[in-house]
Parts: sequence; structure tokens; C-alpha cells
Amino acid sequence: MQAPKARALPFAPIRQHRLVNGWPPVWWVGCHGGAGATTLAAVTGLGADVGGAWPVAPPGWPPAQVVLVCRATALGVLAATAAVEQWRRGAAPPGTRVLGVVVVAASARRPPRRALERVRLLAGWVPALWRVRWVEEYLAADNPRDLGVPPEVAAMRHHLSTQLAPERGPGLVTRAAPSQHPQPTTKPTEANRRTERIPQ
Repeated sequence: MQAPKARALPFAPIRQHRLVNGWPPVWWVGCHGGAGATTLAAVTGLGADVGGAWPVAPPGWPPAQVVLVCRATALGVLAATAAVEQWRRGAAPPGTRVLGVVVVAASARRPPRRALERVRLLAGWVPALWRVRWVEEYLAADNPRDLGVPPEVAAMRHHLSTQLAPERGPGLVTRAAPSQHPQPTTKPTEANRRTERIPQ
């Protein structure tokens, strides 16, 4: 039986009223419903959650720097893989820079083998891949930031802060953020090995 095909992510034009504080350094994109992008945006305090779509900048603003988020399930990682393939073939908004993929545990149990196999394959297609453990306390939290920042999320935030291009806005001329498209491999890259945290 063939694996189901995940849908391509739609585009989400960003309205000017969301940019009163400037262009977010990172846009968190959920590859499917319930991926955890909203929680990660809140806990890291870095950038903005755009939901399950590629952010499209208004005229005069820079392209987006994106972190894709999925759950550590077979279908969740498949959805992330589809989003990465969409980006690599140039079907994401022009200039979009994918900084990496976050795979969030779907439960306290070890992820299924099929999901782990897909994670290993996906790691060779992106600049970085992070794994975030299951945090039971988030289920009862009104604000996840009240619980602090898990160590692997803090490490991811630090890594991202070293990779971000400078914030830019309309009329500003600064260096362009590179659009990275690493060659596919079946093994994690050196960057993946440095940034991958807490095996499930």
C-alpha cells in the first residue's frame, strides 16, 4: 500500500496591521493541524505563528524566514516532507528561507518506527532538524510560557538566533538572506547532528 500524499501548503498574505512592530525574524508554520507551532512561537518568544500556510510579505517587505513544525507521527512527518519538497522545487513564496524543521513528540511514548524513518530521511533535506519532547504540563497550561523553556527548545532558540538574517523593512537595503537548498541525503548532516535533541 502506498503512503498517502500530503497536500501542499497554501499561501497566507501577511497584512500590514500584523507588522506594526516590524517584520518578525521567524515565521512558525504548522505543516498540519495541531503541530505545535503556536506553542513554540509563544515559548521561544521568537517571531510569529502564521498557522498552516507559507507567509507572503506585502510589497516592500523582505521574504520570510520559516521554521516548519510537525508532530512525530507518520502522517505528521509526511506533511513536513511535503512542505520541504514544495519549498525545494520553488513552489513556496519567492525568497522564502526554511531555517529547519521541528518534530514535536505526539505523546510520552517512543514514536512509531515509520515516523522515525521519515525523520531520518527528512533530516538530510533541511539546514537543521530539532526534536522536542512531550511536555504533559502544556495540556493544562493557559499560557505555556508560564512553564518555562524546555532545554531542547532553549538550544533550538539559541541556534536560530545565530542563523537569522537582520530584520528588514520597506525601503531598507541590507544583505539578502540566502535561500538554502541542501542536497538530499539519507543521513543527517553535521548541522543536524549538532542541533538534534533528545531522541524519542
